[in-house]
Amino acid sequence: MLTISLLIHILSSMLWIGGMIFFVIVIAPFLKTINDPGERSNIYQMVGKRFRFWGWIAIISLLVTGYSNIFLMGISLETLLSKEFYSSAFGRTLIIKLSLVTYIVISSLFHDFVFGPKARHNALAGTIARYIGRTNLVVAIFIVFSAVALRLGGF
Repeated sequence: MLTISLLIHILSSMLWIGGMIFFVIVIAPFLKTINDPGERSNIYQMVGKRFRFWGWIAIISLLVTGYSNIFLMGISLETLLSKEFYSSAFGRTLIIKLSLVTYIVISSLFHDFVFGPKARHNALAGTIARYIGRTNLVVAIFIVFSAVALRLGGF
């Protein structure tokens, strides 16, 4: 069961982070070649809405499989609640990863449902949405780094 949960977790991560990277290295540069700001905004909004659906499926899947993986690895709730657990390299790395995940879920909610939808008609909202999106990509890479470290015992 752990193998299946890890597979779904990794595939969901690939979908979400890969999609963010695709936005940064393909979509954004392409949109800069479009001279009409209205058309550029329309395309960005359409692509963003399409990705938002799949992105949130990936996020929900990551949350479910992430917490499942903890318990499928044999870590009990009692262990998670003990101080000693967090003095270990694994425990410290897990709390770092979970903190980053909490941050990215909250910031993604703001990006996708507050600032992103307003970006078309509000320059400040657009700037904030871009900043959050780029920051989330960097944070997501740190989450992957933390995940790799966890599989190796933590840091």
